[in-house]
Amino acid sequence: MMGFAAVMVSAVPQLVLQHVVRRNHLARKLMRLAATYVSSAKDSGLSYQAAVCTELKKPLVIQKLPSLPLKPTEVRVDVHYCGVNFADFLICRGLYQEQPPMPFTPGMEFTGSVLEVGPNVTAIHKGDRVIGVSSTGAMAEQCVVDHTMLWPIGEEIPYEVAAALPVSYGTVILALQHRAKTRPGETVLITAAAGAAGLAAVDSASHVLNTKVIAAAGTDEKCELAVQKGAVASINYTTKNLKEEVKKLTANKGVNVVFDAVGGDIFKDAFSSLAWEGRIVVVGFAGGNIPSVPANLLLLKNVAAMGVYWGRYQHQDFPVFSRSIMSAVQYCQEGRIKPRVGAVYKLQQCSFRASFVRTRCSDARETSTIFALSSGQGRCGVAVIRVSGPGSSETLVRLTGRRALPPARAAALRPLLDPGTGERLDTALVLWFPGPRSYTGEDCCELHVHGGPAVVGGVLRALGDLPGLRPAEAGEFTKRAFLNGKLDLTEVEGLGDLIHAETEAQRRQALRQMSGDLGHLYRGWSERLTRCLAHAEAYIDFSEDGNIEEGVLDSVDGDVRALQREIDRHLGDRRRGERLRSGVHVAIVGPPNAGKSSLLNRICQKPAAIVSPAAGTTRDVVEAALNLGGYPVLLCDTAGLRETPDPVEREGVRRARERFRQADVALFVLDAAELVSEPSGAVPRLLRGHPSEVAVREPDERPAPAGSPAVADSIVVCNKTDLVQPEELETLRLVLKEQGLARVCLLSCKTGSGFDDFLRLLGEQVEKMCGNPLAGSPSLTQARHRLHLQNCTRALTEYCQYRELDLVLATEQLRVALRQLGKITGKIGAEEILEVIFRDFCIGK
Repeated sequence: MMGFAAVMVSAVPQLVLQHVVRRNHLARKLMRLAATYVSSAKDSGLSYQAAVCTELKKPLVIQKLPSLPLKPTEVRVDVHYCGVNFADFLICRGLYQEQPPMPFTPGMEFTGSVLEVGPNVTAIHKGDRVIGVSSTGAMAEQCVVDHTMLWPIGEEIPYEVAAALPVSYGTVILALQHRAKTRPGETVLITAAAGAAGLAAVDSASHVLNTKVIAAAGTDEKCELAVQKGAVASINYTTKNLKEEVKKLTANKGVNVVFDAVGGDIFKDAFSSLAWEGRIVVVGFAGGNIPSVPANLLLLKNVAAMGVYWGRYQHQDFPVFSRSIMSAVQYCQEGRIKPRVGAVYKLQQCSFRASFVRTRCSDARETSTIFALSSGQGRCGVAVIRVSGPGSSETLVRLTGRRALPPARAAALRPLLDPGTGERLDTALVLWFPGPRSYTGEDCCELHVHGGPAVVGGVLRALGDLPGLRPAEAGEFTKRAFLNGKLDLTEVEGLGDLIHAETEAQRRQALRQMSGDLGHLYRGWSERLTRCLAHAEAYIDFSEDGNIEEGVLDSVDGDVRALQREIDRHLGDRRRGERLRSGVHVAIVGPPNAGKSSLLNRICQKPAAIVSPAAGTTRDVVEAALNLGGYPVLLCDTAGLRETPDPVEREGVRRARERFRQADVALFVLDAAELVSEPSGAVPRLLRGHPSEVAVREPDERPAPAGSPAVADSIVVCNKTDLVQPEELETLRLVLKEQGLARVCLLSCKTGSGFDDFLRLLGEQVEKMCGNPLAGSPSLTQARHRLHLQNCTRALTEYCQYRELDLVLATEQLRVALRQLGKITGKIGAEEILEVIFRDFCIGK
């Protein structure tokens, strides 16, 4: 049931008044019913706990509610498990198609045992194990529904597994069997294949319908999950072209059936991947974008497009609706399908934060309690062990001998005991961080223990022996912080850069990014672009009604042009942030025996490369990383450039030229003794021509242009000045000065003469290329950011091109641009566009 947010986007403007009227009517009706039922319930003294939505977009509140008397055909169920779907999240955000009156209890699918039946119910009895469906109300200890909305389940299906059947597997069965008439042996493409409905589709198509499944998902991890579920192949549509990959996998034939829950561009690519007489079934729009299907495309391959709204079958065709659930139960009992349970929480742990529910419904990954040593390995005074997850509080209580939890975010000295043996492990400072006010957004605790290996190992072993705990994977604490909305992607990347920072400049840049400066810049652009998109869409939908002010589109055009100029300036930073993050690449190139390896050793202050009087000693690239004035530098010594019959040395020369072309700065090392032996007019010509000639790989290849980065950011180093007579050296200085060669250094690696001036010049060049990380706007730090920003500006350019031709097509380019910005921070959705529409325009006045 993922993706109905997008359905709501187009439906809400036309149905606002009807929804208001219907909700007011329902509220009055329910209040009258509640007045009757509450008095009766008070007399009986019965009540139950429920997770209640008292305010949209806020966490649920656990409340006690009165048990209402049953109608003749109703059944009261003791709820053991309630399935959480994306639709539940939408309802609690006020974004679902049919919104219940406030307050309400969410929950659509549940399992449990029957507590009580109405007098007219004969097929269901007290104590029966059942699976049930309700529009709301299932996220509680009890749920009352009509008997027709319950189906029996056998003992062989655990309650928690059965709770995952109705919505996801019911949707899949209706889509693939009832609507698409999928046949054994056909090829089925499933988008959002790691989501709840996607995994159910992979499971059913592979093991019930016996088809060949191609799974498409947004990460390699999700693709692997779908393959484990039964897909024969997978496609990561964020790194590969979906249409082209399908062609490769099907020998250009295409797929017979597409199960799509994404919408947007993914729908278009999937639709184009259909074979002759193929069928595409749309079950939702998790991507937030509702695509349009040109009718002529239906004719080209004689394909069919159809939709499945599973919940609507309950009212339109109940026998089909009921069969979908009974079939799911049957397949599960036969062992043909194996539903995946993403996580299990107690009712009291319900927290309907948007990022939590969106992640759990779209990722289907297990959420367990994790632990790890958070401080460095090895002996130390204090070691910090971190625990995060729903079992953190119980873990801390058990390790401290069943003592009460300490006050939140306050250190307490407690003995740590092995829960299995009761043996004292250490005396530690413990801290308790209840979620969401913790690093990960979950319940967390920290154990500050003595840093000896035996102490740390003993505590980790004790944690590993506790049920429900497991060691954390690399970066998992920070990943959970991102998934729970504590950090955006740029802040996560900044934290990673800070951990790996080796120089002062890297530390400053990483701290600035981790504090949110870069994310704030991108979010500001996203907000402006969201406003432009919302205004353009509102103009398309409502301009004919006279509800849109004049000049709206002119304002959008101006904002788009201004935003494009800002992004272009941001992109035109000559990769300062990326260089600072990964290091400035400096290549030492030149003819053999000019002193390149000696210069490398002199800069590194250690014998990093072999030095020999024989020419051609260096055959391969020798790298050394160093800190130059607080900036990271990766220095590369290369083979001497000359024509040689030796195949090994020839390969070294090829690699040297390749490193020159890839370098940010090139150091051209020449022998000063050979320079002074040249005629006076030949010296400047040699110096000027040498950089471009270095890049020539073959005799017939053209030299590198003088303005290329490797040539423009080069420094000519005249080495071995100790072998030149003072008067000859002075003549060389005069010749160089007359020619205006600004970046030429005269030095001797042997004596050190001129080396300080060379380091100063190289340091200034490196600092110029990296810039001051604290000055001006934050810099681009990742190639990923640059790619998405380039795609964003390309979409903005296409908006301007389409603007006078077709406003709908132009607006779609704004959506593409917004999606590219959202990919940088990891935050984008249709909900933000809707909120701007209603905030900025008085629609329906």
